[in-house]
Amino acid sequence: MSQNKTKTDMSAPTFWEQYRRKPLGMIGLAIVLVYVFVAIFAPFLTRYSPKQILLADRIAAPIWFRSVVPQYKDAPPTIRAELGPSKWVVSEATGGRLTSDEIDGNAVTVIEFEPVPITMTDESISEGEDDEFQYGDYEGEPSKSVVELSYPIAYDFNPPRTFGSTFNYWIDGSPDSKTELECVIETPEGKEYSLWGKSYSGAVSNQPARVDSRDLTLKQRLGLTIFDDPAPKIFSSKGDYRLILRANSTSGDEPTRVYISNAEFYIPGMVHGLLGADHMGSDLWTQLVYGTRVSLSIGLSAAAISVAVGTAVGIICGYLGGIVDEFMMRVVDVLLAIPTLPILIILGAILGKSVWNIVLLIAAFAWMGTARLVRSQTLSLRERVFVEAAKASGASDAYVMVVHILPNVLPLVFAGMVLRIPSAILTEASLSFLGLGDPRVATWGRMLHNARGFGAFTTLAWWWLVPPGLAITLLSLAFVFIGNTVNEILNPRYRERS
Repeated sequence: MSQNKTKTDMSAPTFWEQYRRKPLGMIGLAIVLVYVFVAIFAPFLTRYSPKQILLADRIAAPIWFRSVVPQYKDAPPTIRAELGPSKWVVSEATGGRLTSDEIDGNAVTVIEFEPVPITMTDESISEGEDDEFQYGDYEGEPSKSVVELSYPIAYDFNPPRTFGSTFNYWIDGSPDSKTELECVIETPEGKEYSLWGKSYSGAVSNQPARVDSRDLTLKQRLGLTIFDDPAPKIFSSKGDYRLILRANSTSGDEPTRVYISNAEFYIPGMVHGLLGADHMGSDLWTQLVYGTRVSLSIGLSAAAISVAVGTAVGIICGYLGGIVDEFMMRVVDVLLAIPTLPILIILGAILGKSVWNIVLLIAAFAWMGTARLVRSQTLSLRERVFVEAAKASGASDAYVMVVHILPNVLPLVFAGMVLRIPSAILTEASLSFLGLGDPRVATWGRMLHNARGFGAFTTLAWWWLVPPGLAITLLSLAFVFIGNTVNEILNPRYRERS
């Protein structure tokens, strides 16, 4: 019993037992596990999509700035209201009413005007005529019907930089009907600003309506110059505002119906989310979280491909030797002498902006170091007794390389692959920063590219700049810690030194 115990105590420790004794290796592993958790559970860590825009104002600050930065204390968050039939309040209804309908599964607001009799003048009434009046019996001027819908907006913040509203509308009426539509904002002081208006005769097919305080047409409608900003002018005070949709109709002999769908009013916030918003109002925290997936995928894929190619070339050259070894090593020398980044920029511009193109380009210029390392180890292994015994027993070269050489170089290969991952991540970030990344995919390099191109440096929006840079640094450093630890455990040279 004691002899068995002594044997067990003296047996070599396993890889994990050696690894967990290394503090830097454990720190690196913990950091990588956090990144993997973020990548897997990205949809649960944010409610937005990386492609969603107009979630906030341009380069909006993080929401928590309101608690720590005095100048953002009363900064407006994003206010967004979807205006369906149940949200509108009828503030005036003369000759019309508010109803609703359902089209393609969506609730649609309907303003319905009944036919309005002609208001007869004294000249149009002759003595002795029947008192009963039918529409169209006499000439006269039809009176207007008015329906006014309003939506209350409680605004208790500093003036915003912009606001807007969108909706679709169409009109169903007789050819002799006339309909006027107007969108108005009423301030707490009772002053009205007309934002949009149209007038039609008869029926009108589906039309979009868009109000944007940055548009020149709206500024002209309000009597402002191109350099004026309507948003601070209209929302200059705190209080209860009203968004008003006013419809006037002079109906013919048939009812006139005005349909309003997809109505929305929004004030993009100057503060938003954990990390604010970019130049398109897209959530930066969402881009950071989903960028973790892309960076890990690119790093692992490029490293795996480059190490696989380098391992194959190294084993073949080291075992076969001769002209094959000489030719391939000269190819490796040439590729190592070529400046990688300029070539990647040229090839990236030629092949197109795609994530997989970037992965293949990185792998194509990252296998040479692995090939040299594996070749040198193979040159030593092919002289070993077990290799000579396998060849003497009739084993083919392919069998010897796969069964006897490959397992003995795998520890070096694994350590080399871990150390290749941060290099691939940094290369992808560099290409994306230079504008060669896929614009359809949220990556950390793309975040930095947008920050450089759309004013984050000039406005000192550090919440846009620091997080992606810090994420790249920590992930790369974590893989360096892991790679060095694995190399220290598995590499025979490191073991001999220790």
